[in-house]
Amino acid sequence: MSSSLLPPNASTLERDIEQVIASSLDLPLSIADLWDPFRCPLSLLPWLAWAYSVDQWEDSWPESVKRQVVNDAFDIHRHKGTPYAVQRALNSLGIKTNILEWWESAGSNVRGTMKVLALVNDNITDENEGLITAKMLAMVTEAIRTSKRGSIHFDVELGISFEESLSIAAGISPSVGISDIDADSNGVRPDGVIALAGIFGIEHRIDCIDTNYQLSPVLPDELLFTHKLAAVSHQLIISEHELTGVV
Repeated sequence: MSSSLLPPNASTLERDIEQVIASSLDLPLSIADLWDPFRCPLSLLPWLAWAYSVDQWEDSWPESVKRQVVNDAFDIHRHKGTPYAVQRALNSLGIKTNILEWWESAGSNVRGTMKVLALVNDNITDENEGLITAKMLAMVTEAIRTSKRGSIHFDVELGISFEESLSIAAGISPSVGISDIDADSNGVRPDGVIALAGIFGIEHRIDCIDTNYQLSPVLPDELLFTHKLAAVSHQLIISEHELTGVV
């Protein structure tokens, strides 16, 4: 049964047009994906940005920045003219922002002005001459201009943002530990590692570890490793591990 809706007396041109229209509707992805900033194909993303009325767009931006700018466009338009919109517009570009209006304690005290401190950690322009460049300043200025209220004047200061992470681990364990390690090993190389971890909290125990390794000059299949973490506890744990390597 034919799927054509044309009458039997349709011309060849009409049938050809029908085939062209049918092939154009046979898309490889759903319409919902086309309207999603994070699932839309990269080649079609500029068109989606146009549909979302994105005010600023550069082909040199990384893909992640482009998708974030499109995703934040609606929220920026909804609050346009407020400091929040300015901050959101710069955050979309991966720029941390501190905004001071004239009436704030550290402001300029000049009516109708504000100061914007923009901290950058990546140069997303097509220049590779450092983080703070003339193009970077122009891009930040344009983002502020398109999102601020029209009656306010602003000054921009560019800075560099450094991000570091620090992890601290500490334990308080007044405990007694006795270890007796008797190892007779030669130059071997284990093939695998088995790790056992135990966590104990708020209990009175004493730990004694007696670990014996008897290794012949061969490559063992496994190496046993025991890791125990105790927090605020008095412990006594007795464990014995034996490892024998066989070719």
